[in-house]
Amino acid sequence: MPKVNLKMLASFRELAGQELIRADATTPREAIVSLPCGGEILQQTPLVAVNHTIAELDHPLAEGDEVAVMPPMTGG
Repeated sequence: MPKVNLKMLASFRELAGQELIRADATTPREAIVSLPCGGEILQQTPLVAVNHTIAELDHPLAEGDEVAVMPPMTGG
């Protein structure tokens, strides 16, 4: 299983209690679910970027990928 780097942004950083987390996962969804706060993050429909490119939660991951986890965007 690939080891990936989760980068928690904005309110998700506060929720996770840290900005950078190492996880074993094959998809961003799997990486998020592995966190103690993962269920709460998924309920908020996060945006994810894999290696600086917006991706789906089920995007396949490779060893060393960076997965940025961001709260959904809002506009006004």
